[in-house]
Amino acid sequence: MSLRNMALGTLVRVVAPCVRWGGYVVRPCQRLWRLIQLSAWSEGEVPVSTQFDGPVHLPKRIALWLGASCRFGREVFLDTNGGRITLGRHVRINTGCVLVSYASISIGDDCLIGEYVSIRDANHGTIEGQAMRLQPHTSAPIVIGNNVWIGRGAVVLKGVQIGDGAVVAANSVVTRDVAPRTLVGGVPARLIKALV
Repeated sequence: MSLRNMALGTLVRVVAPCVRWGGYVVRPCQRLWRLIQLSAWSEGEVPVSTQFDGPVHLPKRIALWLGASCRFGREVFLDTNGGRITLGRHVRINTGCVLVSYASISIGDDCLIGEYVSIRDANHGTIEGQAMRLQPHTSAPIVIGNNVWIGRGAVVLKGVQIGDGAVVAANSVVTRDVAPRTLVGGVPARLIKALV
C-alpha cells in the first residue's frame, strides 16, 4: 500500500464521522478550523470564544486583536497594511464586511456592523501627473465607540470618530466625526436626530 493511499485512508476515517453525523460534528469542526486559521494568520489575540458564520478572508498575516465573544458573518475580508484592527468584546461583524487598515481601526464593545459595510482608514493620493494606482496612501485612524450600530452598506472613511451609542443609517458615507447618541445618515452622513 502506497503512502498516498494510507494518507487517504486515514483522512476518510477522520472525515467520515463528520459527514455521517451532519451538523452535529461538521459545524464544530468548521468553527474550530476557522478559529485555528484566524489565530495562525493574526499577529494579535484571537480568543477561543470567537464565533464564525462562514470564512474570514485574509490576504496575508494581519495585525488583529479581538475581545471576547466576537462574531464574524460569512465572507468577511480583513487586511492590515502596516495598520492594526482592534475589536472590543461582543462585536458582530456581519456578512460581506471589509475592514482595511493602514493606520488603525478600533471598534469598541457591543458594536453591530451591518452587512456589506466598508471601513477603510486610507485613501489613494491625488497628486497631479502621477497615476492614481502608483500613489502612496494617506491614512488616519478610525475610532468607533461602544454600543454603536452601523447599518447595512455604510462606508466609514479615514480619520472618523463615532461616539458611544451612535447609529449610522444604511448606505451612508461617514466622512466626519459622529457625536455620541446620535443618528446620522446620507451621503455624506449628516445628523438626523439625537437619540434619547
